[in-house]
Amino acid sequence: MALNEQELMRSYQMLHQVFPDDLHIARLFIQMLRQSGKNEQACALAMSMAQRMLARGNSAQAIGLLSLCQQLNHPDSETIDTLSDMARFSMDGCESEPGRFFALTEHLSDSETLGFIKQGKLLQVVENEAIVRQGESSKTFYLILDGVVDVQISMEDGNSVTVNRLMPGDFFGEFACVYKLRRSASIVASSPSLLLEFSDHAIAELIKHSPMAGDYLIRTVQNRMVHAMTHSLPAFDQLPEADRRWLAEESTVNEYSDGTPIMASGEIMPACHILLSGSLELKLPDGRATKMTSGMMFGNINPYIRIPLQATLKAKGHTLICNMPKNIFQSFMNVYPSFEQYIKTQHDSLTMNINNA
Repeated sequence: MALNEQELMRSYQMLHQVFPDDLHIARLFIQMLRQSGKNEQACALAMSMAQRMLARGNSAQAIGLLSLCQQLNHPDSETIDTLSDMARFSMDGCESEPGRFFALTEHLSDSETLGFIKQGKLLQVVENEAIVRQGESSKTFYLILDGVVDVQISMEDGNSVTVNRLMPGDFFGEFACVYKLRRSASIVASSPSLLLEFSDHAIAELIKHSPMAGDYLIRTVQNRMVHAMTHSLPAFDQLPEADRRWLAEESTVNEYSDGTPIMASGEIMPACHILLSGSLELKLPDGRATKMTSGMMFGNINPYIRIPLQATLKAKGHTLICNMPKNIFQSFMNVYPSFEQYIKTQHDSLTMNINNA
């Protein structure tokens, strides 16, 4: 169900607080204030945004907002004229400073942004409430408007570890929407929080109509997916947080449907490939075959992860594979004994499975 008028106004008020430099949000919030008869607030916001844009070096945007002030009959015409002169004078001057924007809608028009936000649903949660739980199959996406939430991963020993803390303006739930995966972590409110909840359909439509928004979202999904993997695989137990994030930022993720050939052993790119979800069928030229499961690694950059010559790989079910760059793999092999030991143990296991096939 779409947001009603009051909920939409509240959402835009919170969004403006979280993303104070985002003109998509500010312009529509000004329009809503004006339509609801709050002209004085609309004037004040337009003037405030004009001054903010001018201070950041965005002269063209400042001029547009000052023109809006005139349309709203702002009482301080002298200030409008002075700021307009300053904006025109500095049109080719300083570069704009970075601000905070809602990246998913940054490349949308105002009306497209409004159409997306309208599809949300306001969700109020209390402290310690689990918003999503690891392993469940729900497919919703959340944007934090207020409050703080913790990302928690359940370990094999039954304990939970907090791997990240998300603040207003951050989002979560994108794994389920983009890749249709079960929840990879639990999200628990560490304070009373207000969220905008979107369906997977709303996210799919956003990706369809805005390739830039889709690229940003998918890259964020992949980064978080690889980071989460470093907390679930024993290979990465010794890694400090900085190296976990280094791996997440530099790696890519490829998606394969059931039955898709992955690559032949001679075609593998120089990287360490890690099976994130799904499984692979490894088939030898003599017809023997074995199964590779989540967490297994392969590639041609090290003897311990090299698959047999002329062997082929095929996806079994929906499959995601992380591509770890060669330089990171070699660095981890040199520095972290647990990583090297994991690789060797996996090699022995795969060799035994092949011999028993």
